[in-house]
Amino acid sequence: MKKNKKDSMALQTNSFFPLLQDTQKRWIGVSFLLVVYLAFNHFLFFNQKGWLWLLGKWEFWLPVGMWLVSILALSYKPLIRRADTFLFLFYLSVGTVFLVLFHSQPGLNSEVFNFGFVSILLVGYFFLLPEFWWALAGGLILSTLYSLFPIVWPQNANMLQSVHIIFILFANLFGIVFKILDTNLLSYLKQQREEIKTLSDESLRLHDLKVEFEQLKEEKEQLFNKNQSLQEKIIDLNNIFQLEQSLTTLATQFIQATIDEIDSMVNNGLKTLCEYFEADRSYLYFFAQKGTSLKKSHEYRKEGVKEKIARHEQIDKEDFKWFVKALRRSSHLAISDVDQLPVEASTIKSIWKVEDIRSLFIVPLILNESIVGFIGLDFLRKREDWPSFTEHTLLTAGLIFLNALERKRYKEHLRRSESRIKMLFERSADVIFVATPSGRILDMNPAGVKLFGFKSLNDVLKVKAADLYLNPEDHVKFLKAIEKKGFVKDYELTLKNRDGQKILVLVTAGAVKNEAGKIVAYEGIMRDVTEKKQLEQQLFQAQKMESIGLLTGSIAHDFNNILTAINGYAEMIRRGLPDDHDMQAFIQNILRSGRRAENLIRQLLAFSRKQLIEPRVINLNQIIDDLKKMLRQLINEDIELVTQLAEDVPPIKADPGQIEQMLVNLIINSRDALNHLNDPGIRKMIKVQTEKVVLDEDFVSRHAGSREGEYVRISISDNGIGIPEEIQDKIFEPFFTTKSEGKGTGLGLSTVYGIIKQNGGSIYLESAPGQGTTFHIYWPVSEEEQDKSERDETSEISTKAQESIMVVEDDPDVRELACTFLQNLGYKVYAAENGARALEIIKQNNLVNELDMVFSDMVMPVMGGDQLAEEIKELNPNIKILLTSGYTDSQLMKTGLLSRGYRFLHKPYTIQQMAKKVRAILDNKE
Repeated sequence: MKKNKKDSMALQTNSFFPLLQDTQKRWIGVSFLLVVYLAFNHFLFFNQKGWLWLLGKWEFWLPVGMWLVSILALSYKPLIRRADTFLFLFYLSVGTVFLVLFHSQPGLNSEVFNFGFVSILLVGYFFLLPEFWWALAGGLILSTLYSLFPIVWPQNANMLQSVHIIFILFANLFGIVFKILDTNLLSYLKQQREEIKTLSDESLRLHDLKVEFEQLKEEKEQLFNKNQSLQEKIIDLNNIFQLEQSLTTLATQFIQATIDEIDSMVNNGLKTLCEYFEADRSYLYFFAQKGTSLKKSHEYRKEGVKEKIARHEQIDKEDFKWFVKALRRSSHLAISDVDQLPVEASTIKSIWKVEDIRSLFIVPLILNESIVGFIGLDFLRKREDWPSFTEHTLLTAGLIFLNALERKRYKEHLRRSESRIKMLFERSADVIFVATPSGRILDMNPAGVKLFGFKSLNDVLKVKAADLYLNPEDHVKFLKAIEKKGFVKDYELTLKNRDGQKILVLVTAGAVKNEAGKIVAYEGIMRDVTEKKQLEQQLFQAQKMESIGLLTGSIAHDFNNILTAINGYAEMIRRGLPDDHDMQAFIQNILRSGRRAENLIRQLLAFSRKQLIEPRVINLNQIIDDLKKMLRQLINEDIELVTQLAEDVPPIKADPGQIEQMLVNLIINSRDALNHLNDPGIRKMIKVQTEKVVLDEDFVSRHAGSREGEYVRISISDNGIGIPEEIQDKIFEPFFTTKSEGKGTGLGLSTVYGIIKQNGGSIYLESAPGQGTTFHIYWPVSEEEQDKSERDETSEISTKAQESIMVVEDDPDVRELACTFLQNLGYKVYAAENGARALEIIKQNNLVNELDMVFSDMVMPVMGGDQLAEEIKELNPNIKILLTSGYTDSQLMKTGLLSRGYRFLHKPYTIQQMAKKVRAILDNKE
């Protein structure tokens, strides 16, 4: 078809182009004649008569008119095909006119006449001859001959004029006839040729049309098939587009969903997939236990369809190898008929048959380049084909579900982590805080709220950080320290709570900076070490007391032996002299000095908690009432002593002597504080109070060294000068005193502290300069009943004793004193310098059944009193044992000898105390 169109265009071009070309040639020829004509006239007439004369001749304008007519005929396209005929007729007419003129006007210029005919002749040739160059050559030759004839043969010029007209007429007549014949014949031949060509072209065109028709028919079939395929693809694309839109919407919903909504959204997504693919079940499975088991995560099934097996164990075994390998080997697993599975898939085939599956489509889910599970569709009927986008859809949906479930798992982990962090934040015993550089508190955990004594976090947020410092300058130092390094570790600060009480903390904190490197906040942990510091202080004090105790223990025994001998012999001298003897006064002075020395040693042992106490259940109020008269004598007359004793105070277990010693020391301390007041208008007062209290966890957490339970609180307070804060931590140290030299030993409060701690109690101080001082003593309540019996301390010493006593003492003076006095009382006395010698005497003299008592010192060379007591008991369990020592840091307390029936007498003892103790033991009264 296209070829025929090209051929037709070529024919049209070829048919038109020669005509156009011929017309162009003729136009050139006619123009050339005009030029020749003008040149000829210039040559012939210009020199003779001039151009003006020539232009006035009509004969001159006749050829010009002929030229103009020729130009017009050649230029006007509708006349082109008729130009030849018109021109021939025109030239024939002009020739006839010239012939008439020649005969009618004999005087006509022959040159002009001749030139006119020459022009006619030349133009005639142009149109008669078909070839331009042949016509030009012929016309020039004839015109030249015709023009030269009158010049060469002037005598025959007239003959030429007669002849040329005939020739011209004949030539033109011949040309007309020839032209007509040629035109008609050529027209006929041309018509026939064109018809033949047209028929040939038509035949070719028909053939081409037939071929083209066949091609179009084939192309139509191809286009139909392509159209069918495109329509299917369009349908698939529409389906994919709709699915993509649904999946995109689903993914967006998953992103916006809360973790509590994800499971239900996954189930809805599986339902959508199931309905779209007309499946009976859709599900998600994930590998667990390091790839050894399968666990169903989510499932949707149509009504009436049984549930899939929830879990498969040991899928790494041989039975599941085919299924696992199939998942790893391919991008999807499409099974049109379960019955066609190979033999090696018998296990999974059986499982699928149990689940009523005929066809299924499974796509593995990949996370971090590992298969973590799969998404699948089950069909309870056989299915031969699957949509092309099934794999892509399931894979996309599975990844959306997988990412959503991973996000859920991450958020649940994050929620648990946040919960744990919040729990740690809220339950931490240490203070966790966030504050700004300007000192504004942004956040603080409950431990901090409690530590600083606030009711809620809102109350804390209203307070500036600097207000929590005991010394505001410490806040500035802390900020400089953290700005210098960017952090601090175990930085010690002294803060205060809402009530102004001092708190010692260790702070570990760091500076939080923004992108510009500017500090925007401080966050850290604050540990309350108030109790720790107090315990450290108590440990330090205990170590000091231990040092003093070691010192005391090293000298107490020997010193008490000396005091025992001095006091004993003085007592014996006093008893042997008349009451009015001059030496009685000196002996009393000796005994008084001995008792002072004895009290000093007892105080040393008391504060070091190494003296032997004899606790019993007592009524504290009764002790205070009995002691009130003596206490009144200790203070000045201008000091008022007030007692406020609660009636419901329960009994306590204590050594009455220790209670008295403790109260005396504290009263004297208050008296001295009141004596420093210079204002006579102040009412000086010391108050002693007792009451029952219960110490709870909160109190224990704020008071180091205390324990929960029921206590009797003894408070001794005064309105004296108070104790400066800088020395409050030192007042219980041994030998620490603010009194002038000679007015205090520094053992009073140390002794009190030792007594209280030895009995399981605690003591705390409240004092401020100018505000007075209060000591609070917490003594444990006793659950035992009070012993109402009283021992007779005033009975006379019997001098009619008959028992046998072995005195074992390494100090000769004390041994001699004890033996002498016991002998004076009537006892039969044996003496030994140590335990080994005592056993030797007993065995040598067969005294095992004779002795009634062994009175032995505890600390002796070779063999001490504790080992001797054990040996004696093995020989004769009925022998009474009375042990004595100058201090009690010995095996007596460590081995529990007292609990096995042994009795103890503390050195230094008086001879009266010794006599009463021995008598009471022998009489089984103790």
